[in-house]
Amino acid sequence: MDRRTVLAIVATLGLNVLVHAQNLHGTISNRAGKPVAKAVVTLAPRGLSDTTGADGVYSITVATSIAPAFEAANKEVSFGNGVLEVVLGQAAPVNVEIFDLRGTRLRSEGLPNAPAGVYRWDIGNTSGTKVLVVKVSIGQKVETFLSAQLRGAGNGSESSRLGNVGPVGGSLARVAALPDSLKVTAAGYLAKSVAVPNLDSTVNIVLDTVATSSTAPSTGCNNKTPTLTSGTQSIQSGGQTRSYIIRIPPNYDNTHPYPLVFAYHWVGGTEEDVDGGGSSGYVWSYYGLRKEADTSANSKMIFVAPQGIGNAWGNGNNSDVIFTDDMTSLIEGQLCVDKNRLFAMGFSYGGGMTKALGCQRPDVFRAIAVYSGADFLSGGCDATTTKPIAYIGLHSDTDPTNPYSSGETIRDRFAKNDGCVAQEPPKPVGLTHVCTEFQGCTAGHPVEWCAFDGGGHTPAPVDGSTNGSGGGDVTWTKAEVWKFFTQF
Repeated sequence: MDRRTVLAIVATLGLNVLVHAQNLHGTISNRAGKPVAKAVVTLAPRGLSDTTGADGVYSITVATSIAPAFEAANKEVSFGNGVLEVVLGQAAPVNVEIFDLRGTRLRSEGLPNAPAGVYRWDIGNTSGTKVLVVKVSIGQKVETFLSAQLRGAGNGSESSRLGNVGPVGGSLARVAALPDSLKVTAAGYLAKSVAVPNLDSTVNIVLDTVATSSTAPSTGCNNKTPTLTSGTQSIQSGGQTRSYIIRIPPNYDNTHPYPLVFAYHWVGGTEEDVDGGGSSGYVWSYYGLRKEADTSANSKMIFVAPQGIGNAWGNGNNSDVIFTDDMTSLIEGQLCVDKNRLFAMGFSYGGGMTKALGCQRPDVFRAIAVYSGADFLSGGCDATTTKPIAYIGLHSDTDPTNPYSSGETIRDRFAKNDGCVAQEPPKPVGLTHVCTEFQGCTAGHPVEWCAFDGGGHTPAPVDGSTNGSGGGDVTWTKAEVWKFFTQF
């Protein structure tokens, strides 16, 4: 259906198509008032972005093409870029229905008693339908809109972006209830998120510099030659002999402080599994981060794979957290470690162990990565655990071992501690993944959630595949975690 056909239908119905563009723009600068070049400015959750030039200026245009069947009687309901927005000042029943031009109802979603807040739905291009009638009921008030996709062959008209939300009869895809926001990232600066109440406005943002003094060299940086070498090591902890494997970066420099990464195995797994990378080998060693670090120019790291008692992480009497303390103390005394850049990561039971460290040692670890985490460790988190720590979680919505809700519980705990805006990240559709960055988090404590469909209980899912194993060479998870850790 081309643009002329759509306009003919609209004219027949007596509806006026509204096509306009909103422009969000401004300048990115630092505390000294100087513009920041090459800053990436992203409008979330819409995914639109721009990169600043030498003048620090950005500009993001949001195209809107929506026609109301009649003027809205209130400001509670609006459209923008193919997204329906409902703003509730108080709790109320909300119902959203989608019809074709014949009056056939294609989709419906109801919220019997929605709390006050902002709710958004993606209004999709249902089975190729170019024009949809959208009916929104809030209590006794009803608004009716026409959603028209105007992009036709050769006409170049802007249109609302109508994403695929599944087959007819499926539910509407509801977007997280939170305001639009701008996220700004730039080399040498802390990432910053700013809420945007109006998409047609000027928003100037000031970034804080990542201080060069943020490096904290350990005592092992005193130009000493370490006795600790790469390979399997043992240590006394809690009256027991414990073991771990350590990998010191190639061309180690005892005057350069290196980030230190602890990687915990799953139940039944071993330190050798983490260090060796299993069937994928070196490219999956330490969940894929070792190769990334070894081949990077500026992000070399020291890696440690601890061995759990009985190939698990029971953490009885906090023994495994203390074991980590003891390893950290020894390594920092022997090797040149940046004490401000300690990281922990783990899969399944190892993810639960990582969670415990995030709760109990937020002043020691800079960030943690939890793959399909278990939320049942003793000595883990409780209501008194409130200190912030950067967190990234990765979880399958079809995980048969540790349910998706288990990962959500862990995620929401850290999001609350980090001061982020509460939200429900979208789930992927069709053997793919979607990563969501939480908004409003305290500076330096970002929270990211990567949900994936298919693969089940695995740290190495592959888009388009239901096979949950053997994907360490091609999985997307290693790139996401690497990017998350190296931002600090």
